[in-house]
Amino acid sequence: PSHVILIDFTIPKTAFEEYNVEKEEVLTINLEIVAKILRRASRNDKLYLESDGSRLKLGLVSKGGVERYFLMPLLSQKYEEIPELSLELNTYAKMVGPVFATAISILSKAGETLRVTANSEGIRLASLSDLGEVEFEFSTTSGTLIDYQPPESEIVNNYSLEYIEILGSIAKLADMITLKLGPEMPIEINMELSSGAQLRAFVAPRVE
Repeated sequence: PSHVILIDFTIPKTAFEEYNVEKEEVLTINLEIVAKILRRASRNDKLYLESDGSRLKLGLVSKGGVERYFLMPLLSQKYEEIPELSLELNTYAKMVGPVFATAISILSKAGETLRVTANSEGIRLASLSDLGEVEFEFSTTSGTLIDYQPPESEIVNNYSLEYIEILGSIAKLADMITLKLGPEMPIEINMELSSGAQLRAFVAPRVE
């Protein structure tokens, strides 16, 4: 409701073993219920989704062939259309997912605010608290950044670690992470996941 974070998760058709969709449909479901079901899944389970227009059938198929299916009604309320964000974020930094995930895991234990600083040398992620500051530096020179487009002038933005931490736990599964920045702008975090899946997230800056 606060519109602090926007997450867009895309799974391409090629990621599925079987894919049969005759026309585009919007299926609105209760995420809390789906999350409880997916917590029962193991790493090797396959996901099965099927809808008849009124219900969603969600299945977990284990490596040994054991099938578990859950039926849930589709929600009737109208889905809020989210417009495509068009932000001029000209500064970007690319790194491997586990590196970003490790940094965020440590920073989230140190404080509640993430300060992102980008300059000509590289990008710094720091966590601020009353006890002090924890900081990680990334650059192409040190090899911690795969690619980097610096800003024309230094950028210093603050974000809530409450939301970034959620993304950090997913980042350890990502092959590549791209951070995009602009002065006093939301941070865009792009993750390249297995089978061509992509997760894009926008987190609004924190105003002190």
